[in-house]
Amino acid sequence: MAFTQTSASAGARPGALLSADNSHPERHIIVDTLRQAAPLMGLKAPVIATLDAMLSCLPPKRQHNTVFASNATLAFRRNGISDRTIRRHAAILQDLGLLVRRDSSNRKRFTRHSAADGTALRFGFDLTPLFRRFPELAELAARAVRENDQIAYLKAKIRAAANNILNARSDDNNATSALRALRRNLSIEDCRTLLDGLDMVDMTIEQPGDMVVLGEEKMSASDGQNVRHHHNSNKEHIDMEERDEPKAHSTHQPVPPLSVMEILSACPQAAQFSPTPVKTMSDVVAHARTLAPMLGIDTRNYQDAQDRLGAERTALTVWAVMQFHEKIRKVGAYFRSITSGKNSADFVPELLVRRLSRARPLLT
Repeated sequence: MAFTQTSASAGARPGALLSADNSHPERHIIVDTLRQAAPLMGLKAPVIATLDAMLSCLPPKRQHNTVFASNATLAFRRNGISDRTIRRHAAILQDLGLLVRRDSSNRKRFTRHSAADGTALRFGFDLTPLFRRFPELAELAARAVRENDQIAYLKAKIRAAANNILNARSDDNNATSALRALRRNLSIEDCRTLLDGLDMVDMTIEQPGDMVVLGEEKMSASDGQNVRHHHNSNKEHIDMEERDEPKAHSTHQPVPPLSVMEILSACPQAAQFSPTPVKTMSDVVAHARTLAPMLGIDTRNYQDAQDRLGAERTALTVWAVMQFHEKIRKVGAYFRSITSGKNSADFVPELLVRRLSRARPLLT
C-alpha cells in the first residue's frame, strides 16, 4: 500500500509514492494527538491505549498498515486485559472510522501474497483510515486545546465572582451552587450559563490594553497593585541533547526572508504531514497551527510567540522544531524558551531554518 506525498523538499510532487514509514507521523505523536482530541470524539483512554498497542505491532518499515497480532499479543501489551475488551475496543475504533477489521474465514490474522501479479491479501486490523484522517484529528486536537483553555478561563472567572459574592453575602445560593458546579466536567456553554447567574458588579476583568510589557513579564499599569515582581517556580527542563540542536542568534544584520521552497527543503518532516501541497506562506502558517498541538505547544505559548515574532516567523519556528523534536524532552517548554522566554532575545527563526537546511546532507 502506498501513499501520495503531498509536499516534499523538492516542492509539490503529487505523483510521488512513499512507503508508510516515510509518510506517517511517529506513534507517540499519533497517540498524543488522539488524547487531546478525545473529548470531541467521545474516545476513552483505555481505547486509545489499545490502539497504541496495535500501533506498536506495526514494523517501522512496511508497505501496509495492517496489524496481524493476535488478541493474546495485544492483551499482553495492554497488561493483561481480556479478549472481550480487545474486541470491544476494536469495534469502537471501527465505529469511529479509525480502523477497518478485515477477517479471514477462520478469524486468523495473516497475509497471502500472489507471486503471479505481486498483490497480497491481508487479514487483520487495517489502520489506514487512522493515518489518512490524521490531519483531521490534528485539527480536532487543536480545537480541543482551545476549548479547554477557554473553559479553564471561564472557571477561574466563575470562582472569582462567586468568592466575591460570598465575601459580601455569605448566604448567596447562586454563588454556592456555582462553586459546587465547578467540581463537574463543564462545557463552555455550561460555564457561560453559570456566569449569567452571578452578580458580576464587583468583578474587574483585566484587558490587554491595561498591560505593559517589561522584558518578559506582564504587569498592570496601576501603581496601586503590588504586582511588580512575579517569580515563576515552574522551571523549564530542557533535554541536555539540545546542545546538539541548531542554534540561531542575532547577527545585528538584516536577515533575508525565506522562500517556501527553502522551508520545504529544510523541514521535510513538517511538510510530510500536510494534507495539501504547501505553496504559499499562508499555507506554511496554517499548517504550523495544526502542527503546534501535535508537538505539545499550547495555545497560550503559540500566541505569546506570535505577539513577539509575528505569524510567519512563529510558523517558521514550529516547522524547524518539528524537524528535530526527537531531541527535545519537553517541546512546549523549549518552544516557549526560544520564542518568548529567557533565550528569546537573540533568537532568529530564519537563521535556524537555514542552519537546518545546511545540516540536511549530514542528517540524511
